[in-house]
Amino acid sequence: MQTMVFTGRLAADPQISPDYAKAVFRLLEKRGVEAGGKDRIVGVNCVSWAKGLNEKVIARALAKGCEALVVGAFVDTAYTARDGMERAAKELVVNRLTVLDWALDRTAERADEPDAEASNAHPDAAASERPRRGRRAAA
Repeated sequence: MQTMVFTGRLAADPQISPDYAKAVFRLLEKRGVEAGGKDRIVGVNCVSWAKGLNEKVIARALAKGCEALVVGAFVDTAYTARDGMERAAKELVVNRLTVLDWALDRTAERADEPDAEASNAHPDAAASERPRRGRRAAA
């Protein structure tokens, strides 16, 4: 199995199981420009099975738009879609994760804006006394 490194921003908030056993998120990265001048965006679906990482880092630090670096291996997954068709997908199984832009940092920066909404903020964000820039987590 080959190890891959992917860096990008989350397309949406991570989906985390209630028991923190599984976390799923999609990273998007700009990879050049197409012939028409439009940005070429590449995405990868990531899945983490590390309960500690999911609970302590992904649930608290990642939200839509946050930047992360993921190291992992691609696996092929077969599943049955809602329409009954068999499908296959590639997922990057997370071995290591480095948060480059924490959700709490974005909340603190937006707090100065008059129309700032906390909809993307984690519930614990208000309890934080200082930003967490430069902190990394690995599992």
